[in-house]
Amino acid sequence: MKKILAFFVALAALGVFGSVQEARALSIGAPARTLERGDFSLSGAVGYTKLDIGNENVKSKSFLLKGAFASGDGVMPYLKLGFADMKEGSFKGSLDFAFGGGVLLDLLSQEGGSGFKASLDAQILWSGSSDGGVNRDMTEGQLSLLGSVRTGGTNAYAGISSSFIDLSGGGVNESENGQGHLFFGMDYYMDYNFYFNAEAHLFGQDMVSVGVGYQF
Repeated sequence: MKKILAFFVALAALGVFGSVQEARALSIGAPARTLERGDFSLSGAVGYTKLDIGNENVKSKSFLLKGAFASGDGVMPYLKLGFADMKEGSFKGSLDFAFGGGVLLDLLSQEGGSGFKASLDAQILWSGSSDGGVNRDMTEGQLSLLGSVRTGGTNAYAGISSSFIDLSGGGVNESENGQGHLFFGMDYYMDYNFYFNAEAHLFGQDMVSVGVGYQF
């Protein structure tokens, strides 16, 4: 029964995700809390976004894998690899390679009770796309401060982010710097290893992401 409920929750989240009209943010994604020393997590997410970068309105879809591992002392570096495309006006870019990474740092950790944690997340993602002989590159950076609370198999988190985006190539050179917004999300663990993630960004940037992952 628990797995059936989680399945329908995931379907509902995907439905919300597909209705998003504008987004300008990188998801924190799962796991949103640092792992125990020696643990490793692999997750996947699909994204559809509409980015306002200067005078350019860019649409993009992405398919990204995230690998995170615990290096100890509340430090969790991670890598993101996958594919993304880019569409803007007459430019209909191909699905091409995307990669990036970041680090999640514990600033404050409360043992017992709610297990509250305050963390800092810093990440960057590069993606490229081409249409004929025209190539464009997009670099997205984001700095986030978040708090998280774990209750049973549910980890809820929320915080504030500032993002930086550069778009260049094919006669275009635009940027958006210091865009601030609020976000919240949840990691839902089916068991100790398998989990779902959903996340939304509001006020200044609208975005919803969903993903699944496994903790080793």
